This record gives sequence, structure tokens and C-alpha cells, in this order.
Amino acid sequence: MVSEETAKAERIIMKGVSYGPSPFTSAKKNKHQDYFCDAAEPQWGEVGRGDLRIIRSLGANTVRLYGNDPDLRHASFLDQAHSLGLQVIPGMGDKAFETSQCKGGNFSCFEGAKEAYMKNLQNGFLLDNRTYHPAIKYFIVVNEPELKLPSLAEPKKFAKAVATAIDGVLAAEEELGVRGPRPNLTVTFSFASCNRCFKFGDRPALGQLWMLQDALMKPEKYGVQATQNLAEFFRTRFTYSFNSGNPSGEIQELFLKHYVEIFPSTPIFIAEYHNPGNPNLQGDVEDILAASASSPLLLGISFFEFQNRYDQAGHLVWGMFDPQSNPLSKLKLHFREFDSTVPCLSPVFDGMRTIVEQLTAAYGGPGISPKRLCMPNPQEVPVSKHGFQQMVGLKNITAMQQFVKRVVEKLGGFVPYVVPAEFAQLFLHPQSSYRDLENMLVAHPQWARWDIFASCTVDTTALESSLGGKIGYICGQGYADCSKLPVACKASVWDTASWVFGSHFKELMYARDETPKPLQHCDLDGAAHFVRSSIWKKSALKHECIIPLGWTDPNKVFITQHGFYLVWSDQDPTAMKVFIHRAVEHTGGQVREVVPRRFIRQMLGCCLGI
Repeated sequence: MVSEETAKAERIIMKGVSYGPSPFTSAKKNKHQDYFCDAAEPQWGEVGRGDLRIIRSLGANTVRLYGNDPDLRHASFLDQAHSLGLQVIPGMGDKAFETSQCKGGNFSCFEGAKEAYMKNLQNGFLLDNRTYHPAIKYFIVVNEPELKLPSLAEPKKFAKAVATAIDGVLAAEEELGVRGPRPNLTVTFSFASCNRCFKFGDRPALGQLWMLQDALMKPEKYGVQATQNLAEFFRTRFTYSFNSGNPSGEIQELFLKHYVEIFPSTPIFIAEYHNPGNPNLQGDVEDILAASASSPLLLGISFFEFQNRYDQAGHLVWGMFDPQSNPLSKLKLHFREFDSTVPCLSPVFDGMRTIVEQLTAAYGGPGISPKRLCMPNPQEVPVSKHGFQQMVGLKNITAMQQFVKRVVEKLGGFVPYVVPAEFAQLFLHPQSSYRDLENMLVAHPQWARWDIFASCTVDTTALESSLGGKIGYICGQGYADCSKLPVACKASVWDTASWVFGSHFKELMYARDETPKPLQHCDLDGAAHFVRSSIWKKSALKHECIIPLGWTDPNKVFITQHGFYLVWSDQDPTAMKVFIHRAVEHTGGQVREVVPRRFIRQMLGCCLGI
């Protein structure tokens, strides 16, 4: 509810940054998710990397958090944020929702939420006088509940689960005797439509927002035996929030204009805001901030996100920074789960400007000192579209040459000397694409060396837990006959994966009549990679479970120009003879005599210009 005091005060638009900086610079399984605890100070602290000061330098006034271990202390982070003029939005950790009552058929999350929040209050959220730490602006009771509680297909159940969790948080405050003003609580929903919600199911997010309001206003209707006055809480102390990757115009048209009519007195903010790939990111952020300034209810946004995450699939397109190895760093993290060196922060390019530059301009900040950052390293950026865009943004030929050399290695080749400068120059244009680079390299330019016995194998740095799903997915494609998996390859999931991935890639070449593209068809979200024989022969994988691409089978290629090219590339007279036989029969003819050697030599020499 918007109070009279708030209405009279000068309106300050929320300009937030979503913050959850894992220190990993490559794919790893990570059980530690709390990066605002005292142990993470080497990242966020003033004597460390200084993340909070960096966020403030953008012009941000709020930091939205992820991961919350209630057993850890958080007072130091809150103190530092407050000293910089940053408001903080922490959220409940997932562990609070893993109780049998919450996950089971009862869907009551009261006990787990109460226990976790009491620990939060005791570990820094409250001052010694039992008042809230002044840095805390809102508390997210549940982030995207439809992903961790009953789904949108069961709206009444997820509404009950959320309402009971809120009741638990309020009960924790009561039991500890909290004094003074209290932060508003919020629940952050996704921007999905809830078709089974009782109302507004045809609009993104509005259906689930209405369901929660109904559960708080009429808890008994949802089987909630509330210990607190949830209806009064909703009227006086609740704020909505949601996450969205949509641009400003869509949010205003699809959501905001309807929201103000349905919930005329309940404020709301966008807890994750970022439309990746938007050609005018700065303008888009400025537009949503302008919408906040003119709206009576939209409080502002939290830009998603501070840093890309290599320990979470799909989190390489959102961050304004990349974590990058820093061998000179003396900053160390010591968590219960692992120790790590603090990586440096490399700004991510979006077009020819960094996201940091664009967000700073939109937020009106003074900007970040370059001394706090490191530039993208061509030897470390991922060999991917993201890494390519980083190199384009640098506008440095030498860096692009080094990156292209790594791409060649991913394609089963190597560069004995140096990538020609004129080749690298082609890809410094902002309109160039990673696919263009791959297409030129699979044609095997002569300045590189190419290994026909390269193979698509499992990447032994991948997460073992991810391999089962990848194997099932590839076998389901039908190119590799997984029923023929050799017995020797069944004992280890790594060997199984290598045989399946290699067989799939090889058969794909014959099935699609196109040049194999390892970066597209031999990656599988980092589970596979295409390597030269000199590399896979040194690996611990069983060699009988590795399927090299090998010589082209002239009996399996399509009778097309591309099929001819594949056979011609091997420069094998016998293979060319077989292909010519098939080509003649394909056109309705018949080879009555042996194909003349002279004709075969002509075919093998045709494309060399001899």
C-alpha cells in the first residue's frame, strides 16, 4: 500500500543491479550461492574487488541479491551498502522451501520460512536494538515460486505455499520482538501467463499476482491457517515484483496498463530487467525508467545482472561483466564448499559499446574507474558467440587473430604460424557474425592444418551430472544407433558419451549433405568438443569409444556438389572412382567399362586449378 508519507516524499526511482557473482570462470557445479555473506567480502568489499562501489558508480541506488544461507552473517555487507547509499533487497534461500511440509502434499511453507528468516534476523538483518538494518528496503519471500513450488498448472497450491511462507516470515518477526519500521515484503513472479489462474490468465504475470492477492485476503479459502493478519499485511506492507526479459514497450503494453487497473494501490518493481540483444539497450532502460517516473505504482527496476554465471546454464547472455582469471590477484575466497581466487571483472560488449557504458549513461552514474576492471582476454573468453562479440567489441586485430586460432582448434585443426591479419580484419566489422567465421573456417583455409581423424568427444571438464541428459537427447535424434554401443564403452558415462557424441556427429555429416559444423553440432552446452587426434589419443578416454571423422565414405555422401567436394577433399582416387560410379547411376546411366584413370585424375585436380 502506498502510504501518505511516501506519496508526499520526493519520489526516488529504483535503479538497481541484480547481484549474485559466482567466482567460477568455467563450467562447474556450485553448491555455494550466498555472495553477500561476510566470507564473500573479498568480492564486494572496499578492500577487495569493490563490487558495491562499482555498482554505485553506475548510478545505481539499489542492489538485489540472490542466494541466502541463513546460517551465515550478512551484517558487514549491509553496513557497506548503507555507507555507499545503496538500498538492499535480499531474498529467501531455496533451503527454506525444502521441508517435507512445503514440498509434500500439504504445501505449507510456514515452518521452513519462519526458521530461515529468524536466522537471517539474528545474523545481521536486525541491529542490536531489534530494529531492522536501515539498508534493507524490501525482502523477497520467494523468487519465481512457480519454479520451486507447485507450478502455474496448480495455481491454488502455489498460492497457498507462498501465503504460508509469508505467514512464517511475519511470525519470525513477532517471535523476535522486532521494533520500528519494517521493510515491505514482496514475491517475485516470472512474466509467464497463468492459464489456469482464476482470473487474468491471458495476461503475463497478472494471473498469478491476482491468485496471491486472493490467498492473502482470503487465506481460509486456500486452506491457510494463518497466524498473522495476512489481509492487513497485504493492504499495508506488501509490494509486488516480477522478472522479465521483455523490452520496455512490451512491458507497458502487455502488463503495466492493465496492472494499474487491477491493483490500483499496490506498488510493484521489476526485480530482473534486461532485454539481451536489444540494439538500443541504453534507450530501452531509459524508457522503462521514464515509465516508472510517470507511473503511480511502478517503483523502478533492477538490471539483470551484474556478472555472467558459468555455474548456471544459460546465464552467459545477461551479465554486464565476465569473471576472468586473474593470476596476479591476491584476493582469496574461503567458503565451506570451496576456496577460490577472486576473478577480475571484464566488461561485456553489446554491439560496439559495453553494457556498463550503456547502463551508466541510463542510470546517470559517474562511471567506473578502468583500474577496477580487466579487458576481455582472447585466450580466456569462451569460444562461442559471446566470446566472438567480445573480440569484435575490442576492435583489436591481434586479439581477433588469437581468438580465431582458438576457434580453429575447436574445429579440429591448428594454426602453425599465425592467423593472417587480413582474415582477422574481416571480422572486426560490427555486422560480422560468429556463424560467418565458422562457415569460412569449415572450408579449411590453407593457412591452418586440418586433421581428418579429429573427433567429437566428451569434454572431460563438463559436469558429469549433465551427461545422462545429453546422451539421451542425442540418442533420441536417431542419427547414431545407440543400440550398437560397444560393451567396452558402457562401464563409464564418459566413454558412453564419447561414443554417442562421435557417432552422432559422423552420421550427421552424411544425413544432412552439409559440411560438419563442430561449433553447432559438437558442443551440447559444453558437454562435447571437437579435438584433433593428437589430443584425444592422449586422453584417458578409451580409444575404442572415440569415433574419428575419418576419410569420407563415397558410398554414403549425397550425389551433390557438396558430396563431390567431400570426396574430392580426401584426394583418394579409389573413393573418387566409387563416387563417379554412383553419380552416373544417379543420373540414369551405367558405367560399362572401368572409369578411366585420366578422368579420375581430372576430377581430383579440377578444384585445385591444375
